Amino acid sequence: MEDIWERLRQKLDGMTKGYPKTDAGVEFHFLKKIFTEEDADFFIQFKPGLQSVAEVAEHYGMTFEDAEARLEDMCRKHLMYWERYDSLQKKYRIIPFIHGLWEFNLEHFNRDDAKNMAIFYANGFAEAFMDYRLPLARVLPINADVVKDHKLLPADDYVAVIKKQSLIVASDCACRKVASFSKRHCDCTDNLNVCYFFGDFASYVLEENIGHPRIVDTNELLTRIEESNKVGYFLQASHTREIQSICNCSKCHCGVLAAAKISQGSSLKNWSNYRCIIDDTECTSCGVCVERCPLNALHMDEDGKTRLNASRCIGCGLCVTACPTKAVILERKPDDELTFGQDETPYDAMQRMGLEKAIVDKERLAAIGQE
Repeated sequence: MEDIWERLRQKLDGMTKGYPKTDAGVEFHFLKKIFTEEDADFFIQFKPGLQSVAEVAEHYGMTFEDAEARLEDMCRKHLMYWERYDSLQKKYRIIPFIHGLWEFNLEHFNRDDAKNMAIFYANGFAEAFMDYRLPLARVLPINADVVKDHKLLPADDYVAVIKKQSLIVASDCACRKVASFSKRHCDCTDNLNVCYFFGDFASYVLEENIGHPRIVDTNELLTRIEESNKVGYFLQASHTREIQSICNCSKCHCGVLAAAKISQGSSLKNWSNYRCIIDDTECTSCGVCVERCPLNALHMDEDGKTRLNASRCIGCGLCVTACPTKAVILERKPDDELTFGQDETPYDAMQRMGLEKAIVDKERLAAIGQE
């Protein structure tokens, strides 16, 4: 019988973008740190999707009281997620490694965790991150003005979404927390509290005390985003029908961006609904946009001209806001290339990603005769 840690890895490998096995075994280091074997066994047996206390009690053969206590204990350890379906009752679900177990347990990070994550990225996790069609998150234009003819999609209008929120909670960024263990200081680690959550997600983060949570108002968040543009941070949001979370991501230490630099997987082209275009008649090849581009999609050719590698453009708009001659703009992709979130909540979206992964993996194995 496989040991419980390999069974836990396999469970996580079936969620969202997966959790690959490595020769070095670095994937087990953090799991053993945050799970007990009893916790791991409970997690492995949990059914997909949201489950009520009564459903969990029946599944595990427990009393209602014992099941509720067990679920709350798992949530206190940041190993599960809950949503309220009325003013008092909760439903619970297990969470993938990213976004989930890793981010929610960032207060346990140390230098060894940061080192192991780097090894894990280089040995399969980065490739899994960018593999498959559905993106883990989507990049938003830094503001509506960077999109040609004002064709910003309503689903990407973060200002409208933010203005109607009754609860916004900021939490620490796991990517920047990892960067804080580097021997060389990076300015992005001066403020870790740059991930923002709305609605039910915000309630969970606040009540479970994840990443030094604090309530922020609309003006503070919009001001923070304006500041992000000035220093060259880009925006990522949950890939849901309506935005449920926004992160101010730095090009130096964003985990998803790091994965994109390692692997040009199929979800990269679906990471944004926009792409950059350059007006060569207005471009002076000053190089400002080249410096700002998070994924090095812009470069100077041997003749000193600014050139674009469109396959690497993530549609963030940072090049547009810095261009002194207004030679750069984002254009909306053709309708048949647009990607929209289909689910209301981030974890429903991630469950869909896991289902997509299972189908694609099965097809790939069948293609090589290993099904």
